[in-house]
Amino acid sequence: MFKFLRRFLKSEEDQQLRLKEKFSHFRRLLEGNNQALEIMADMEEKLAEEYLFDTGYIRSQVDRLAHQVTQIITELNKLTQDRYPELVVVHRQLQEAIQQELTSTPEVPKTPYILPLTDLTREMAASVGSKMANLGEIRSRLEMRVPDGFAISAWAYKRFLETSGLAEELKQYLTQSSLDDLESLEAVSEQMQTRVRQAQLPPDLAEALIQAGQSLAGRGVAVRSSAVGEDTHYSFAGQFRTLLNVPPEQLVEHYKEIVASKFTSRAIFYWKYQQFSVNELPMAVGCLAMVPAKTSGVMFSVDPHAPDSNTLVITAVWGLGKYAVDGRISPDIYRVSRTGDHQVQEQRLAQKPVALTCAPEGETKEISLPPEQGQSPCLTPEQIKSLAEIALKLEKHFGGPQDIEWAIDERDEIFVLQTRPLRISAAAFGAAATPPPEPTAPPLLKHGIRAVGGAAAGPVYLFLDEKDTANIPPGSVVVARQPSARLVLVMDRIAAIITEVGSPTGHMSILAREFRIPTLVEVGGATRILRTGQMVTVDADTARIYQGIIPELLVSPPAAEEAWRQNPVFEKLRWILKKITPLFLLDPDSPDFQPGNCRTWHDITRFCHEKAMDAMFDQDVEESLRASGVMRLKSEIPLNLFILDLGGGLRTAGLETVEEQDIACRPFQALLRGFHHPRVSWAGQVVVDFKGFMSVFANTLYDMAKSERGLGGKSFAIITENYLNFNSRLGYHFSIVDAYLSEEQNDNYISFQFKGGAAEPERRERRARLLGKILQELGYKVQVKGDLVQGRLVKYSLLETEQTLELTGLLMAFARQLDLALASDAVMNRFLTAFREGDYSLRFLRPEQAPS
Repeated sequence: MFKFLRRFLKSEEDQQLRLKEKFSHFRRLLEGNNQALEIMADMEEKLAEEYLFDTGYIRSQVDRLAHQVTQIITELNKLTQDRYPELVVVHRQLQEAIQQELTSTPEVPKTPYILPLTDLTREMAASVGSKMANLGEIRSRLEMRVPDGFAISAWAYKRFLETSGLAEELKQYLTQSSLDDLESLEAVSEQMQTRVRQAQLPPDLAEALIQAGQSLAGRGVAVRSSAVGEDTHYSFAGQFRTLLNVPPEQLVEHYKEIVASKFTSRAIFYWKYQQFSVNELPMAVGCLAMVPAKTSGVMFSVDPHAPDSNTLVITAVWGLGKYAVDGRISPDIYRVSRTGDHQVQEQRLAQKPVALTCAPEGETKEISLPPEQGQSPCLTPEQIKSLAEIALKLEKHFGGPQDIEWAIDERDEIFVLQTRPLRISAAAFGAAATPPPEPTAPPLLKHGIRAVGGAAAGPVYLFLDEKDTANIPPGSVVVARQPSARLVLVMDRIAAIITEVGSPTGHMSILAREFRIPTLVEVGGATRILRTGQMVTVDADTARIYQGIIPELLVSPPAAEEAWRQNPVFEKLRWILKKITPLFLLDPDSPDFQPGNCRTWHDITRFCHEKAMDAMFDQDVEESLRASGVMRLKSEIPLNLFILDLGGGLRTAGLETVEEQDIACRPFQALLRGFHHPRVSWAGQVVVDFKGFMSVFANTLYDMAKSERGLGGKSFAIITENYLNFNSRLGYHFSIVDAYLSEEQNDNYISFQFKGGAAEPERRERRARLLGKILQELGYKVQVKGDLVQGRLVKYSLLETEQTLELTGLLMAFARQLDLALASDAVMNRFLTAFREGDYSLRFLRPEQAPS
């Protein structure tokens, strides 16, 4: 006897513990899912907008996301008794592919060691670095004046390090350095530079350098770094060495000196901080004939401090430009109009007591300037105009603001020495800094949350049923009650998306961001106010929707900085996101909705979220009733209802009998409010015709147990503060409600299932169709098969989900005996109208209240 009691009690305790653990796994899965979606949204935003990021950001986000996806899979398998082991394999394969891309280094193109400047174009940046590639582009395609010279390719650098054994040796040195220990970094840097200077070039490379140097014999040369990756998104300004006015006959030594400068302490700090590895940034080198500059300087094609002022900036010094960039002296500064005759809007002439010039014996020397020269402007109005024209021409050709080094020789000829993208903050070019004029017409709607910025116009298409996806006309502004991932099927041809609910981190928002479709979510009332065919303009940035086309809002956004979008870090993020954010598992009801078909991490999170809700939905009532702590609910509602509180679901713990005022579970409170709607009567039965009566008789004749289950069957509710799983038997049907309510919109959902009845199959199926129609109008995604109705509503706000749950309770009470009365489709439509009009009492169907 005692053994039996111990086993019984142990079973009760284990059952309660099992349910608590199940709910904990579910809650942790939801948290992981939210974290994963936020990380994906952040990474996509970095790709779509003009934000700065580096490889460190990508690695950090990938690690965080991989951890969250692992956690989600783990929790799902704990929730389902390891039902989905294949997810672990798919996740590992995706992780390996992403890590491989993260750790890969760009392939160095195999080219000749020496490439003449006349052969270079911007497309050859991977071979000679952007600095030399751009100079070749300027010379060959823009026919601007640049110095004579050639590039020593990245392939030469690769061969140098491989044949000398430096590649592995330098990598070992770097493992000894730490960015937090600058003294150690200095020591390692000195050792590395010494090793580079001591190493022997491959004989064929040394011979190629000697031969190339002879092409500039008798002239001083400038030997400059042109590392691959330099002068793109990462300027590396001043990090690598430049040798000025050195003899070309010593090019082998000069070359090694430039390569060694990649390993100065400040250079190592910079490129390690930017998360480059030693095998990245292959050091190409430029060798250019010196320009004996009379005047030199730098110019920005846009004033970076006042980008809306329509001016450019030129700085100038006497002599070589080194003093203009390293701060040795203050240069003259000119703010010049970008239009017309390029008038000087403002100038500041500095005292320039000295200048750097080419020394006759080689290299450079500083000279003192006569006072009158030091005080006089370095540039004439004509030179300023010519420089402005060059700046604007380069900006147009390279597709964005430019940072340009220039020099003017003794014959007043202007040379371009370097051009690279000018980094200006996003606000300078973004809509926020220069908002479009306010339209005079009042907006139709002026609320919502921007999920994807921008503006677009088109005819409205009310998207109220996912089956209509293929019918969405091109160019439409799609207006829907809730987000739908199925819209990905038409995202290449729609103009904008508006949903009444949703989140910027939801599945659809992520997809819309990938396609750069202006998208607003949380636009309550949109499906009521907007009509199919109505022409509207959507301004997602200000969350406003206007009647008709507002041209001033549809101004094309400024061109993106192409150089920035072509840099290897940007390309790496773009590639990695292809393994992360696309969503291929669109339909949970499709037979293809399987773990093995997950092609991205987004697919995995979507799959796990769906299956977790299914797992919570599928509770075993009989097992749950055996758990300890089960209490009976004392209520006026004719339900034989038992409750198990897993934590926070009741105001007071330890009660033997629970009344409704003791319930603290928010979703259960909402459902009970629906049950108690004042227009719903639980008393009496509906009037049935003779066929209805016979159908009940026939249906129960062959299932004697059914009549016993009836209203007296046990119903059961598992509750927490935010969660409800409600299994009920009302009449001869079964219904399940599984719901979660919280401030976190991504977590909110209601799953609903209804099946059975006492009437013949035709009438039960008619009730199922009636329920399906009403649920769909409440916002559920619905499936009806025979007398089975399944619905799911996800990611509505707390208030909206709560209100829908209350209406769901009302609907359950309203429909509990209707199958007996649904003699025809016409009667079904009458009930549908009654529900829409708020006539829930159905008094005319009740014998004791029917008219005599």
